[in-house]
Amino acid sequence: MNTGLRIAAFAAAVAAVFAIAFGVGRVAGPDPEPAPGPSTHQPDPPHSSAHPEGSGEGH
Repeated sequence: MNTGLRIAAFAAAVAAVFAIAFGVGRVAGPDPEPAPGPSTHQPDPPHSSAHPEGSGEGH
C-alpha cells in the first residue's frame, strides 16, 4: 500500500465517522424548542448592611 492510498483511506474513514456522528446527532439531538416549564427563579432578598446606619462609625 503506497502512502497516497493510505492517506486517502484515512481521509475516507474520518469522513465516514464524521458523517455517522452527524447523522446520530440529527436523530438524537436536543429538542429545537424546549417546552416552557414552571419558573423556579426567586428574586434575591434585600441585602442587609454589615454596618447599620447609626452604628457610631464616622465615614
